[in-house]
Amino acid sequence: MMTLIDFEAIHFPVLRSWLGSERDVVQWGGPDLTYPVTDDQLEQMIIDGQTLPPKRLSWMAVNASQVIAGHLQLAVDWKNGVARIGRVIVAPTMRGQGLAKALLEAGLERAFSHSQIERTELNVYTWNIAAIRTYKKLGFVHEGVRRSSTKVGNERWDTAIMSMLRLEWETGLPK
Repeated sequence: MMTLIDFEAIHFPVLRSWLGSERDVVQWGGPDLTYPVTDDQLEQMIIDGQTLPPKRLSWMAVNASQVIAGHLQLAVDWKNGVARIGRVIVAPTMRGQGLAKALLEAGLERAFSHSQIERTELNVYTWNIAAIRTYKKLGFVHEGVRRSSTKVGNERWDTAIMSMLRLEWETGLPK
């Protein structure tokens, strides 16, 4: 079980300690963030959650023992009823325990708790097989690939697009 708590400035050092390279930062936060992640970048994520309506909702996750175990965000397009799950990470010392699934279930619960949200989507780099496997287990549907969409150092990464509709979440079956 994972419980989401509001992401606050006191969490910056913990989150930053999980992101030890440019590759880690891009895998977690996308190509628009720089390495090392700065307080200003993290503070903007909190500010985005203070707009009305919020543009982004950000949480840390704690496990049953109340230990910080992960982070997750939702970028919300209220007009179109779309929540994009992003910036998902499990603490490096806690990986391999099935916590990603619990973290994502908590994120889906938060996304679909808003009656306006009809679609939840995410982007994942195609080489991240473990994440893709977890998303599929949760019921996300693969929609396509943006080829060579991100540059990290001398590498080019493809980005898969996956989604889940409200009806699929409610019934537990892709439609």
